[in-house]
Amino acid sequence: MSLRWAWLAAILLAPLLRKFVRSRQGGRPVVDMQGVRVRVASAREPAEIAGLVMVVAVLVCCCGALLAAGVTALLLSPQWLGGVLVAVAAVCALAAVPEVRGIQRGLRARRLRLHGDDVTRELDSTPPR
Repeated sequence: MSLRWAWLAAILLAPLLRKFVRSRQGGRPVVDMQGVRVRVASAREPAEIAGLVMVVAVLVCCCGALLAAGVTALLLSPQWLGGVLVAVAAVCALAAVPEVRGIQRGLRARRLRLHGDDVTRELDSTPPR
């Protein structure tokens, strides 16, 4: 390596070398696992709720399409096909009920957990002077 590139490499690599060669301070862990667990837990709850919302949205769309096709078939073409399509739409509507209840339970649990965190934070803080 020529001299003119050596100074550039020294400027760019020196901070990296200092960071890796320097000893850790006070035995501090490299990764804060408690913080990682808290962040994963806080991201898991909204993801579960969003997944349930997506399932309900798909079921509602399927139910609406089947219901529209069933009513149309009842009025215009073979009535047995319309009856079958309306029955399948009713099954889709019934399948959405537990998912909606899951969304309600998830939102309630999240609200209670956040309220509990706020109360804990308030109780742990120092009293005002």
